[in-house]
Amino acid sequence: MPKVRGLDVYLKVNTGTLGSPVWTKVGGQRGATITPSLTDIDVTDKDNEGWLDNLAGLRSFDVEFDAFLIEDDAGFLEVKKGFWERKDLHCQVITPAKTYTGLFRLTEMPMEAPHDDAASVSFTLKSIGVIVET
Repeated sequence: MPKVRGLDVYLKVNTGTLGSPVWTKVGGQRGATITPSLTDIDVTDKDNEGWLDNLAGLRSFDVEFDAFLIEDDAGFLEVKKGFWERKDLHCQVITPAKTYTGLFRLTEMPMEAPHDDAASVSFTLKSIGVIVET
C-alpha cells in the first residue's frame, strides 16, 4: 500500500440524522491529529515481585484539527452546534483506505484572528462510545 498524504485525511460531520446521515466535509481543513488511545488497568500485587502488571482498559479515539474560519460552511456550522447546542456530533474520519465513524463531543473550539494572517479555528473532538472502522 502506498504512503498516505496528509491532505487525503479529513473529517466529515453528519448534517442529516443518525438514521439518514448526510456526510459533509468541514471546509478549509488544514492539519489534524488523530489519537487512538488505550488505557491500562493496574492489577499489580505483591506477587509481581516489584513489577507493574496491567490489563488492557478503555479505548478512545480523539481528533484535533484546524481549519480556516469559513463562517457559512455547512460542516463548520454543524460542528459549532456541538458547543452552542451541547450536541454530540456524528463524525467520520476519512483516510484513503479506512473510515472511522462514531459519536464525538466538541470539547474545545479556539479561534485565532491574527492581524497578518487568515482567521482560523481549531477543534478538539473526544470520542463517545464505539468507533467503527470500515
